[in-house]
Amino acid sequence: MLLVYIFPHTWLFQQNLIQFLFLFHKQTNQETVMAEVLVSIVVEQLGNFVVEQVKEQVEELKMAIGIKEEIQSLSLKLKMIRETLDDAERKRVKDENVKHWLEVLEIFSYDADNVLDEWRTRILQKEIERHDSLLVAGAGAGAAVSIPKKKVSCFSLSCCFTFKKLEINRDIVRKIKELDVKLEEIVRGKDQFNFVVNATGGGVSDQDVFRRVMTTGIVDESEVHGRDSDKEVVMRKLVESSDLENVPVVVSVVGTGGIGKTTLAQLAYGDEELKGHFDKRIWICVSNPFDEVKVAKAILEGLTKSSPNLSQFHMLLERIQECVSKIRFFLVLDDVWSEDYSRWEPLKNSLKNGAPGSRILVTSRSERVVGMMGSSYMHRLGQISDSDCWALFSRIAFSGRSNEDRENLEDIGRRVVRKCKGLPLAAKTMGSLLRFKVTEQEWQTVLDNPIWEQKEVTVDLFPHLYLSYDDLPPILKRCFSYCAIFPKDTVINVDKLVRIWMAQGFLSTVENNQQEVRGREYFVNLAMRSFFHELETDDKNTSVIISCKMHDVVHDFAQFLSRNDCYSISGTESTEKVLNVHHLCWERTDTAVTPVSICDVGKIRSLFAEHLLAKELTLDLVKGLKCLRVLNLHGCGIQELPQEIGNLFHLRYIDLSSSRVQNLPEAICRLCNLQTLDLQGCKRLSGLPQHIGKLINLRHLITTDTPKLESFPQDIGNLTHLRTLSDFAVGKGSSKLGYIGKLNQLQGYVSIHVIDSLNSAEDVVEAQNAALRMKPHIKELRLNFYWASEVSMDVMEALVPPPNLRFLTINGYRGTQFPTWITLSLNNLRVLTLSECFNCTFLPPLGKLPFLEILWIRLMDELKHVGNEFLGLPGTINTFPKLKKLRFSYCSEWEEWTDIKPEVGFSVMPSLKELELNCCEKLNSLPYCLLQRVSSLESLKIKMCPCLELDWTEITHIQSIETDDGM
Repeated sequence: MLLVYIFPHTWLFQQNLIQFLFLFHKQTNQETVMAEVLVSIVVEQLGNFVVEQVKEQVEELKMAIGIKEEIQSLSLKLKMIRETLDDAERKRVKDENVKHWLEVLEIFSYDADNVLDEWRTRILQKEIERHDSLLVAGAGAGAAVSIPKKKVSCFSLSCCFTFKKLEINRDIVRKIKELDVKLEEIVRGKDQFNFVVNATGGGVSDQDVFRRVMTTGIVDESEVHGRDSDKEVVMRKLVESSDLENVPVVVSVVGTGGIGKTTLAQLAYGDEELKGHFDKRIWICVSNPFDEVKVAKAILEGLTKSSPNLSQFHMLLERIQECVSKIRFFLVLDDVWSEDYSRWEPLKNSLKNGAPGSRILVTSRSERVVGMMGSSYMHRLGQISDSDCWALFSRIAFSGRSNEDRENLEDIGRRVVRKCKGLPLAAKTMGSLLRFKVTEQEWQTVLDNPIWEQKEVTVDLFPHLYLSYDDLPPILKRCFSYCAIFPKDTVINVDKLVRIWMAQGFLSTVENNQQEVRGREYFVNLAMRSFFHELETDDKNTSVIISCKMHDVVHDFAQFLSRNDCYSISGTESTEKVLNVHHLCWERTDTAVTPVSICDVGKIRSLFAEHLLAKELTLDLVKGLKCLRVLNLHGCGIQELPQEIGNLFHLRYIDLSSSRVQNLPEAICRLCNLQTLDLQGCKRLSGLPQHIGKLINLRHLITTDTPKLESFPQDIGNLTHLRTLSDFAVGKGSSKLGYIGKLNQLQGYVSIHVIDSLNSAEDVVEAQNAALRMKPHIKELRLNFYWASEVSMDVMEALVPPPNLRFLTINGYRGTQFPTWITLSLNNLRVLTLSECFNCTFLPPLGKLPFLEILWIRLMDELKHVGNEFLGLPGTINTFPKLKKLRFSYCSEWEEWTDIKPEVGFSVMPSLKELELNCCEKLNSLPYCLLQRVSSLESLKIKMCPCLELDWTEITHIQSIETDDGM
């Protein structure tokens, strides 16, 4: 976010700005950053700012300008604050005054970020203006002037020292001095709290804020609801044996705080059948920090039923090794947090002498932990059912009440339970809260108020979630708490979330070309620690998570953490102003409550305003959003954005997906910081701004499902940072293929729609200039020719895809044969779809593709014969070596699939599992010899192929055969 280009405008400007930045830089080199989250992130950004751009100039400026005393003064202020932030972060939970002081510090950090971003943007805008003027001058003189690849430049003082620029610089200097005054006040306010310096190193621990509960293996099973099936699965894994198992086998239970991991482990530990299965049972509450000596002593004490008088770690391990030798033991390690394998390895090695069948049951909130411990089975614990949640809640809440009271309160109680969303600890906490509330009005008050406003919740429930939160590094804390901006039960798209984090600057200290990758790593880290659930994976790559949700109680906790920073207008608010809101979710309501009426819109950095009507996005509102970074107008009724949108220079993310927008104003091209422009599903959008190339920081232009967008401006070729260009339309009279020639950072999914014939020599040159093969990060490519009556073979041959391509789809191609690069250049291809290629009479030698796993061929009307050429014969010994799924559909003229003659050493489709033939009306034969040789084939589906008569004796080895009634 703060990638800055240094221009020494004036001595006064440099003196104040570099002074300010340098002191921040001096504070960012701490290895442990456990300070208040937002402050830490901003400081990191500012440190990066200096490291990248000022490192060669600071010392020279310090000496030349004589600002040593001022730098030392400001450095001392920040040092005093920084050294106590760890303690302040912990005390803020219970001390309102500390919380207020940190809120002031947060506001200061936001203000500092705004000032520096304004300075950087002004410089960048002037650089763009300078290049524009050079282009105009060059064009007038008949010379070509190109924009340099590097935007960093230095002007001499003489060329920059103009009156206008001096006024601008004075404005920045004034703002920086105001920040210095605020920082001085913050330092004075700090002294009243007697913070412990460097609390991480032995001061206040999280136990002093939220004490961890020591667990035991004892539980009253009659009080547990909804875990019978989970217990059955875990018990089965604990007692089942294998001749190949390592000793001991590790079984893990993973889930969010309060979900019931310890309870499930207690159920297993106390089971009578399980007791008889093991010689020894040991229960250890590990907790955090992981003290290997303490754990070793506890294991030994559990084995010997006496306190060991040993203190040396290695002697403890030797004694454990002796005690477990040739006995079958069951060890429960409850509440494990540490991901450090070096601490676990010695303990694991000391347990290896246990008899076969020994088991270790681990409970943890993190999949990273159980992965580190080498779990053979991980059981992710989910919510309990509504009925079980009600049983758990009502047993506590209605204890000692009459039947009449129960009847009167049951309706409210059930609605309270719905807020718990299957989280057992939440149900128990809310039951305990309502147990001593007598009247319906008291119960109704609990139901109506946000969950975090109940004192019992913040004391009994949130501490369990806080421990998970407190275990996060500062950047992940901020990424998590920001998610309070999403309404409850929102399906969160992971790519969008990462781009929003980028826009807010959470990833600004990461190397520029790695921000999306690092953002996904942050998300996966949070997901593996159970902060997200209902994870949906990509059909094409199940290791990639594409969407998720937050459990309602976890969302409540995020709101609790950020309630003064994130705010939601949902129709129940008063009309009083809410102070210091920076991230606002404006849900459509029938009330008169608007952002302008409820908060200072000049401070807002995120505005989520989905499905608003056009009249609700007023000009006054747009003008007031001076600090906005993220604007989400998904599904809004607006047809056009106001010109004033171009003044919101901090903007980095605009989501207009599924809106009614028809055109984008040219003013949007002034947003030189813009990173993401999401236009997906804008079915009325007919064009893009002509000068879109000025958006030099644009990384994601999403135009999927925009049927009227049939033309892209040539200026799009200047967006060399672009990573996402989902749909690109080309054809005579519109865009040209060559426009994307320099966009070599494109990655992921790209779809090219050819909407006119491409058959001239010029079209061939444009196809070559597109340089698809030079875009190594594209993993999925779709070439759509539905609207092109003719595309010459020379054009097709010039569209050589990148060598790392994993997924390729060719739709609507009218040529009679496929380009040679399909089998010559796509050695990494996994999935290939050939659809509606009506004029192609034969298939290319696809059997040569070494990693192809899925092949779909559909709507090829002229295909009549499939034979050895399809397999890549002759010349290929191992054809389709990785193919798992093969489908032919709607090949209306296909008559024959020629059989092959077996040869020694010849392998054909050795990995094929599924074969499907659908609506191939003239097909009269199957290659039975081929099918017999494919021993891996598990499923054969044949539908609507009336001319095909099966020889059942030839396919008896196939497990599943599905046919329609006509066969």
